[in-house]
Amino acid sequence: MVNLSHYLLADFQQLNPGYSIIDLQAYHRNFRYVYEILKMLPEQPDPILLSQIFAQLTSLGRIHPVSTGVEPS
Repeated sequence: MVNLSHYLLADFQQLNPGYSIIDLQAYHRNFRYVYEILKMLPEQPDPILLSQIFAQLTSLGRIHPVSTGVEPS
């Protein structure tokens, strides 16, 4: 897991140099929470609203803000 997290971190630090392991953990934890909540909805929101929901909610718990609209993949 350490190698994978460092790979993901290095990939995203190209655009956001201050991004840390804690930010990476917060993003992936919140991504999972949002995904599970959206599965409970009777119908999915439109794609634009969906991307805004993911961007806003996955930023909770981060130490360093994301400097661009690009999210880790």
